Amino acid sequence: MNSNTCDINDCTKPVKAKGLCSMHHQRMRRHGNPQTVKTRGAKEPSVCGWANCTRMAVSKGWCTKHYYINRINGQQSTLT
Repeated sequence: MNSNTCDINDCTKPVKAKGLCSMHHQRMRRHGNPQTVKTRGAKEPSVCGWANCTRMAVSKGWCTKHYYINRINGQQSTLT
């Protein structure tokens, strides 16, 4: 391979570090193998875990309103 491109076969991206492009370098750091591909599985939609809330959860089991309240206050309240 060219010294300016990634060492992985069929990858023509520029080198970031250790002879690998940014994507393959991150895979090497995270998984120990630059050719590892991990996909995220689709989750079933869930309802907000806040008391008496029926909205869809978006982060950490809460809807956007209750996630924001928890982020600001640092604790869950039972009031909605």
